[in-house]
Amino acid sequence: MSGLKLCTLVSGSSANCTYVESEGCGLLIDAGAGIRRTEALLQSVDSSLSKVRGIFITHEHSDHISGLKTILKKHRIPILANEKTLYEISLAYPEISPDLFCTLPTGGDAKNDFFSVSSFPCMHDSAECAGYVIDTPHGKVGIATDLGQVTDEVRTALSGCKALVFEANHDADMLRNGPYPFPLKQRIAGPCGHLSNQQSGDALTELVREGAERVFLAHLSRENNTESLCLCTVENILRRNGIACGKDVSVSVAPRNERSEVFEI
Repeated sequence: MSGLKLCTLVSGSSANCTYVESEGCGLLIDAGAGIRRTEALLQSVDSSLSKVRGIFITHEHSDHISGLKTILKKHRIPILANEKTLYEISLAYPEISPDLFCTLPTGGDAKNDFFSVSSFPCMHDSAECAGYVIDTPHGKVGIATDLGQVTDEVRTALSGCKALVFEANHDADMLRNGPYPFPLKQRIAGPCGHLSNQQSGDALTELVREGAERVFLAHLSRENNTESLCLCTVENILRRNGIACGKDVSVSVAPRNERSEVFEI
């Protein structure tokens, strides 16, 4: 049996999916890619959808749920989310069997023999966005990929996680000077939008001091960010705060269209 394994399968404005495995038992956080792509990506880490015991959904936006329809045609995997999110999924995909829906209230947890998954609220313009912390015998990992601000609840939930999949969506200057219409710019930069690179770096400074050893910067905007700018901004903030990247913490950008590196314990 393996220990703890974490990687992003896809990450960005088009599709999002993160894989966590503990002792050979897997779960997905979001399902933004179809079954063929998801299965191929899982095979690259010696896994498969047959190992997945649950799909935890952060919120109902299409880049987080568009793979559910094809995945659930072949695999009867429970979908876990809060009531409002499950309702929105049922509207988007009425063909999904209701008996696959398992309500996990925001702030609640779900457990089996291999991990405990707890949810926490995220400020994002959806029905009721949530992040997740997966607690295993080998340590905790946290996922927070859509949030306009880092609240005390987010900080508390992610404190002590060994690894994080954490949003760094946009560069503030690129967004401000970019082609998006002004209302969309306001939405993205607002308290229920997405985190900037600067906001991400500021939050991660605290979270690294509280135990994070591995960080995947996630959900980058195609139009308002670049991988190099994102990584440079976050690492510079960490260094200015006395955190040695590569020694105190390892930071990388979650790729948009392919699997990330694998964090293993």
